[in-house]
Amino acid sequence: MPVKRGDKLVLKCPSCGYEEEVRGNIKKDYTIEAKSNAENKVKTTSIVSEGRGGFRSREELEQEKEEFYEVFLELMGGEEGGGEGE
Repeated sequence: MPVKRGDKLVLKCPSCGYEEEVRGNIKKDYTIEAKSNAENKVKTTSIVSEGRGGFRSREELEQEKEEFYEVFLELMGGEEGGGEGE
């Protein structure tokens, strides 16, 4: 396994710990190069939006709650009034 010791590259055995300094062209043998085909690559994009876009303000929530409560009272009052007339 290649390990860097100062300016030198050393090969170290992970099981026994034996080390040997890499010299000259041997260093090239332990270099990994990967070439990729540009046709196989997929480009992706993303849309950045405001994080608070989906949230409503506290005032809007309170107003909506009041409107909902008014409608609820009207409906409940209508049901009670309708039952008494029969």
